[in-house]
Amino acid sequence: MIDGVKCSCVGLSADLWLNNPLLDFGLLVSERTGELLTQRREAKAKDLRFVLSPNERKNALSCSFTGSLHKHWDIDGSNHNDFTHPDICKTLDSLSANYNINLDEAFIHSLEIGVNIELDYSPEIIFKKAICHKGKPFERMDARDKRIGVICVHTDYSIKLYDKGYQCKIKDKYILRYEVRLHRQRMLQAFDIFTLVDLKNTEKVASLVCLLLERLDEVIFFDYSFKPQSLSESKLLAWQQYSNPRYWENLNRNNYYKARKKLAELIKKYGCIDWREFLSKRIINKWFDLAKFKQKNRRHFPQHLKSLQAKKQATISNLEYMLENVTSGDVQKRKKKDRKIEVKNSICNCVVCGRLLVGQKQGTRFCSERLYGKDARMCRNKDSNRRLTIKRKIKRAMEKDSMLRITYVDNGNEYSDILATGELCVTREWLDKVKSVEVLDSPSHKITGDQAKEYLRTIKNKISHERNN
Repeated sequence: MIDGVKCSCVGLSADLWLNNPLLDFGLLVSERTGELLTQRREAKAKDLRFVLSPNERKNALSCSFTGSLHKHWDIDGSNHNDFTHPDICKTLDSLSANYNINLDEAFIHSLEIGVNIELDYSPEIIFKKAICHKGKPFERMDARDKRIGVICVHTDYSIKLYDKGYQCKIKDKYILRYEVRLHRQRMLQAFDIFTLVDLKNTEKVASLVCLLLERLDEVIFFDYSFKPQSLSESKLLAWQQYSNPRYWENLNRNNYYKARKKLAELIKKYGCIDWREFLSKRIINKWFDLAKFKQKNRRHFPQHLKSLQAKKQATISNLEYMLENVTSGDVQKRKKKDRKIEVKNSICNCVVCGRLLVGQKQGTRFCSERLYGKDARMCRNKDSNRRLTIKRKIKRAMEKDSMLRITYVDNGNEYSDILATGELCVTREWLDKVKSVEVLDSPSHKITGDQAKEYLRTIKNKISHERNN
């Protein structure tokens, strides 16, 4: 269920790894001159790569590691068998004991989640039917061998469907691997997963199945085995277009949704295999079996998952997306004419100058240059410059390793936080809530004990004084 991981170990002394008999670090040296090419050092231990990187700001070495937790746990160093949640906990405890890793301060930067599904036939039958994900075509994982599987790479994550049995050279089993690799930590924030210690929480790990299913639901599968005979000319043309990845790639959002809906109708009407539904059921069962989630808890888990989603991320109801309005249990279709009138009559204010935005699209945040002339461009520029200023302050604070005082405005309420640069997740939504950023003075040297307490007390008193005034 959990495989590849990349972590940075904050506060860990590099000497603990350098003096560890289980790790043998090497340096990159020029063969011709013997000159040391880099201060970066690496060591490998059971499919994990431990890295010591120079940190110029702190004049020290930063500790991080990357690799497969599954292979590190398995005696044979393979990852085709089951890797349950209790196994994950044992692996993490082993890392803590053998390599002095504090799980509370091992921050996750990327993570692989997925399941191995045993089949009675070759997984190639399934992954060859994966056309695209969100309009982006799937590509071969290995250009030299098309039998391994397919991958679709996005900025924040990538999706893989491949033959794990073929990859691991297992001849007596057919194993399909469905995997989502998260390239950014922010993808895990919705599940309250930040450090390795969070992976020991059964409910947090079990909730990741939601992410697997969401990404799978966005995949377009096409059943090439279906031979259309009784289709009308227009439906036959549409069916042929749906098998072409480039067709989906060139659709806009509205047409893409309509085509997906029409394909689903054809699949259901003519008895084609719905591979999304087929895989979803097996993923859910396999995931909870690996999580060792008790059956009585499994029944209540969807309610827990709904509340988690409501707090952490905005989701779009399928009915709402289909222009249907759910009221008191009844479903009423909204006419496009009514929706156009609603958008036309919607009135909001410019977030910069406060002007009433009459006649602009719903959700617009700035004055329209088309309606109010070139001066209206200043509103957009002011907001952009404000975000750019905040980013520059954060960058300077990162260079000096300083603390920041962030002032937010949310729902009309203003509040402040003191954070280190490493605790920030700078996104557009976050910047919209930030009112101001102040770089706090850092001590010129490392302080501990009473000096550190006095430094924090000074900052606290300063904030209290400014609030009172």
